[in-house]
Amino acid sequence: MVCVYFLFLNIFTSAYASEKVVILTFDDDWKGQYLYVKPILEKYNFKGTFFVTCNCLTYHNSTVCNNSAKQGSVMTWEDINSLQKAGHDIESHGMSHIDLTNVPQNVLDYEIGQSKQCLLDHNINSTVFANAFSTGWDNSTIINTVAKYYDLARNGYALLTYLKCNEWKNNSNQTDCRTYFDNGTLTYANRYSIRTGDHNYLDRTYRNNSAKILEGFIEDVNSQADYNNDKEINAVPIVVYHNFADVKHNFSSIDPDWIDSTTDINLFDREMKYLYDNDFKLLTMDDLGYNKTSNQIYIKNLQGIG
Repeated sequence: MVCVYFLFLNIFTSAYASEKVVILTFDDDWKGQYLYVKPILEKYNFKGTFFVTCNCLTYHNSTVCNNSAKQGSVMTWEDINSLQKAGHDIESHGMSHIDLTNVPQNVLDYEIGQSKQCLLDHNINSTVFANAFSTGWDNSTIINTVAKYYDLARNGYALLTYLKCNEWKNNSNQTDCRTYFDNGTLTYANRYSIRTGDHNYLDRTYRNNSAKILEGFIEDVNSQADYNNDKEINAVPIVVYHNFADVKHNFSSIDPDWIDSTTDINLFDREMKYLYDNDFKLLTMDDLGYNKTSNQIYIKNLQGIG
């Protein structure tokens, strides 16, 4: 019976690992994420991770929020609760959207720790933090503060996150995802510096050229092929989006201050269709865990991912 179980487990794991995976994340509370992204994701039975900046849902303060801070252009708590009830992953992006690298410890604790409590007050247990502007991944004070409150953090830019943290050959000789080397220095990659690819790089590079943006997106999500095989997933592309609008038909109406962080909704639908048609498995940040024995990031609940 035991042999049959492990045979089944090996077959299942191999079948799963042969599939391509991707995580889609959405930052900064833009209303378009609720109006356009939610129905498109649900059209393909996909789930996303939405990183919430707690104060920016209500204060509408453009000096500390990475959105237009205008009522009607920012999600409400009702929108966030609706996303959660639909099965999407809600995680923390701080109390405000400020660079954490030049603030005192009490501000760090407020931005990082209070944002967890803020979400708990709305019945959301966030275990993943996303640093504003993806800064601080190389700052031990910030890393240590995040570690007090969260299991993982998304921080820094790269096309792929390596689950064993052992493929950063040009940057580090580390062989696992421990936070510190034995000599006490911070590692280049760890569970509090999970890298993400920036979709807006494609948006601003190929301004309003959907064909080129789609081509770049396809290349990015398939970059995992060099690291994954039919037995094991070693690399996961994580993509971050921000604002959404009908860029193709209403380009001139989009606030020029935010055009470089805006993705066309029709293009987004085509990207999701590509993932669906090519049998990508959509994960969320909550599907990632950390094994303290092996010091590796892993994918949780494989059977539950569809």
